[in-house]
Amino acid sequence: MAAGWEGTARYGKGKRYKVAGIPGVRDRSFDTLEDAKAWLRRAATDEERGEFVDPRDGSIALADYIEQHWAPGRVGVPKTQDNQERRARLHIIPYLGQIPLRNITAADLRAYIAKLGATASSVDYQRGILSELSSILEAAVDDKRLARNPMHAKSVRWPKALQERREAWLLATAMRVRDVISPRSRIAVVLGLGCGLRQGEVFGLSPEGR
Repeated sequence: MAAGWEGTARYGKGKRYKVAGIPGVRDRSFDTLEDAKAWLRRAATDEERGEFVDPRDGSIALADYIEQHWAPGRVGVPKTQDNQERRARLHIIPYLGQIPLRNITAADLRAYIAKLGATASSVDYQRGILSELSSILEAAVDDKRLARNPMHAKSVRWPKALQERREAWLLATAMRVRDVISPRSRIAVVLGLGCGLRQGEVFGLSPEGR
């Protein structure tokens, strides 16, 4: 990394020490030479690891990042984009939008998930919102505005759907259902019993078997 000092610049009564020459990184000024050297060492190490992030780039508020950088790059069919926009507008920005990217912590996200659980309708819907938020923060990592995605912290636990125990019908029950439903629909029961197909697979099977 070709970085070094560009001398000192006087601001008011004191001096400022500038670190310059890091490709793709804006110059930085520090009050003391020791602070400048320490930052340069950390920056060099992080750059070698491919982990360097200029903290100033993470000062943008989450809402501004979504509007200026995330939303313009959304892809997918219109319905998918509408769902993404709705999740961000209704459920992400009102709670976290004013926080700078670099200041979003695991504690913030744990509190957010708890609040989301009290307001969102279903676990699946909550997980869709959290997936959207995680995608936004992952894009910020790719854009070198965050060093890591705080949604990946071990203490940030997504809500899980309750595992309902379901009892299979007895064969006699299934046969009675087959005999009483309309003749046109009986084949669905037979296929479910004999082939082990799921509901969607049964309903999507064509008479020609294609």
